[in-house]
Amino acid sequence: MGAKGSKGPRLPKLHTEECDAIDHLMNFNDHVHVDYLMSKWKPLLTDNMTQHIKHWFVSNKLDRSDIIHIYQSFALNEIYQENYHGLIKKIFSKSNVRQYTIDLIETLIICLKSTDEYAHWIRINAKARAIPQLSLQFSNESLSSSLDTWLQNETYYGLMHRILITTLYGVPKNHNLFPAVIINKKFNRSFKTILDFGWIMFIVKHLPVDCQKSWRLLYSSCSHGESFQALSTAIVDQGCTIFIVKDTDGNIFGGYASQPWFLKPTFYGDSACFLFTLFPNFNCCVASGHNDHFMYMNNGQYTLPNGIGMGGQMNYWGLWLDSEYGKGQCNVSCSTFTDYSMPTREKDFRIASLEVWCVKEKINDESDEEERKVPTNTDKWDMKLLEMAGRPKYTDNLKDDEENPY
Repeated sequence: MGAKGSKGPRLPKLHTEECDAIDHLMNFNDHVHVDYLMSKWKPLLTDNMTQHIKHWFVSNKLDRSDIIHIYQSFALNEIYQENYHGLIKKIFSKSNVRQYTIDLIETLIICLKSTDEYAHWIRINAKARAIPQLSLQFSNESLSSSLDTWLQNETYYGLMHRILITTLYGVPKNHNLFPAVIINKKFNRSFKTILDFGWIMFIVKHLPVDCQKSWRLLYSSCSHGESFQALSTAIVDQGCTIFIVKDTDGNIFGGYASQPWFLKPTFYGDSACFLFTLFPNFNCCVASGHNDHFMYMNNGQYTLPNGIGMGGQMNYWGLWLDSEYGKGQCNVSCSTFTDYSMPTREKDFRIASLEVWCVKEKINDESDEEERKVPTNTDKWDMKLLEMAGRPKYTDNLKDDEENPY
């Protein structure tokens, strides 16, 4: 089966490493039996996944073109959509989406146990208890449209199959389900993450591609201390970030900020920002277009709220972390984001644990430097106070001297 669903010759030329992997997989024979493949793959598969994979093949005896067809249908599923969809539908005819997804993710975790990414997450106490929850989410999403439409739009599901097939075939891969972890050595022992592998995957599948590869820990309440000063200092001007909040009722939720954080008395950010809930239920709330109240961070003001906010209006936040550390707020509704529902039991909540990750490093440019040079309203007000007190602004004279040194 080629791009049109038949065993046509129009398959792209395999790379050398792919040819070598297929030669080794077939033990340098012209044909291979399905049972031989199953025995070779057994250490990487759950029992259920073994049964699912048997449905890939049209016969027990396979030639090289059969092996290549299966490989390319999954490894190039964005190109060979018809082939990929046909194979997935065949599996779904024997099993339901939720159970198959549970089996798929459990198998992938076995496949990825040897990777540095997996080892780093295990080291910081990541668990794998939310896989059934994530599988249910995939299942519910698949029912919201036709299966073909869902498979076409659900690129993360395609990524999972690409990782599976390249692992089984022994083809070197340059992608992973889990981001690499970067943590300051000082906090390696003390830091224990809130996150579960299922929650990590849910967040990653909603992040831009360039935010999925590597996450650097900026702040953790268990390692850096429960202080708004420590939090704000750690996150300012650090690139794109995600907040993970666990409240004292056990709810886990957060937000993705697509721009660096700055102390500023107004809203900023853009429509790439979103809020999410991880527990007890999954939810992702993307920009609605009703307003641009995506990000807010302020401190030391008398007439404006002091803290970190995302979405909603001042004092009616989608997510709010108060400068009086430990206090937070989520409003019943939030017009900034669609499908929003309050992730906490009550509007006001207490923070049990908090962590912030930089998911994309900031790229410095001249416009950023110029923006920082622009005085804020607070700067101007401070200068007026100095003038009223009869204290001249000596820096003006210094600037004149610099411009006219002679």
